Formats: sequence, C-alpha cells, structure tokens
Amino acid sequence: MQQLLNAPVEASVVSQVFADPTLGAGRHNLAAGTVIYEPQDAAVNVHYIHRGQVRLYQVAPDGSQRLVEILGPGEWFGVAALARAQQYWTRAVVVVPSVLSEISAERLLGWASSRPNFLIELSRQLAEKVQAAHEEAACLIFEDCNERLIKTLLRFSFSAAATRVDENVVLRITHNQLAQAVGVARETVSLALTQLRHQNLLRTGRNQLVFNPDVLRRNTRSHNGEEQRQREPAMQNVA
Repeated sequence: MQQLLNAPVEASVVSQVFADPTLGAGRHNLAAGTVIYEPQDAAVNVHYIHRGQVRLYQVAPDGSQRLVEILGPGEWFGVAALARAQQYWTRAVVVVPSVLSEISAERLLGWASSRPNFLIELSRQLAEKVQAAHEEAACLIFEDCNERLIKTLLRFSFSAAATRVDENVVLRITHNQLAQAVGVARETVSLALTQLRHQNLLRTGRNQLVFNPDVLRRNTRSHNGEEQRQREPAMQNVA
C-alpha cells in the first residue's frame, strides 16, 4: 500500500492538519503492544502514523483474529469513523514504539471541506484500500494457498514490516501472523514456506523472511499467465 501524502507539497498539507489547534489533534508516543481500539469501540477518531508500525486485525466471534493490514509512517487508519460507522470492526495494535496522532473524524471532514488537495489525497488512499480489499477477496475465492501466500508476501514487502537489503526484502512477521493474513492454518503456511525455501525462493529466520520480490513475483500464476499471453502472438506470427 502506498503511503498517503508522500510528496513534499502533500506532506505540507498533512502538517497543516496537526498545526491547526482548532482540530484538537492529540499526539501520542505509544509502546509496542498498545491496543489503539477494539472492534466494538465507538468509531469516533481517525489516526495518523508519524513514526512506527500498526497492524489491523479482523476479529472473529470466537476471538480468533486475522491480520488484514500492516501500516507505517504517512498512513491513516480508523476509516470506519469517516464512514460514520458505529464501531471500528477491527483491532488496531502498535507493533513497535510509535508516534501517532488521533483526530475527530467529524472535525477533520469539516476542516477538509475547504481543502480539496487534502480530500483528493485522502480519497486516493481510501480507494487504494478498497481496491486491495477487493483483490484480496478475489484471491480467497479463486487461488490456492501457495498463490495467496506469495501475493501476501509481495504485498507486505511494501509495508512498514519490511526492510530493503540490496535486492532482497527482510519481512519481520511470524508464521502465525502470516497464516492469519493468508487465511489458513499456521501449519499450512509453514509447509508452504518450506516448499518455497526448498525452491530457493526465500530464506527463513527467527520471526523473519528474506526474499527477492522480483524473483517471487515471477513465480505467481498471474505473471506466468501474462508471459504465456505475450508468447502466443509471437508464435502465431512465426506460424
């Protein structure tokens, strides 16, 4: 997921939000493990990450949870408040020491009504989240575990949980968290990761995975299908 307002002009718009005292934005230093809100909490505020990492979980009635997003600096969350939902419906948890701001959704919308540049950028990020959710839902229907796992790794390679090291990415995530994101049992993810490791597509470590996103992408069915479609016209021309 691309970060919101990451260009210089756009970043200045965000700074205006937190510089305006009439909005009453609160800035907080939060320790790892802090729960920002629970699914049943009233959706009143939206949140902005200045520094650190926050993960969002969908929580089932039995208490089990599924990792749905890994967020980092420059991203907003708590969008249920913008939709005037009664509850957040997700759990937001701080993963590393972080600096966050919270602001009333109603005040933010009123403030933004006269600032179209901010509304455009906020709408863009929200639209990207909706599109990503639709694509993820399609993966759950049409793709097997291995394909979903690879696409989840690629998605998280752009998140705050990932660090670039030359051509590789170091993704800090546990097998259990990855299983939550993919939507399968932990044992299933561990087996799939072992298969990828045997194919030299990734390396595993303590709560981290190391892989080259470009190499991993070339092993997705969508990439292979696109290559096949590109080869077919060439073969027809030769014929």
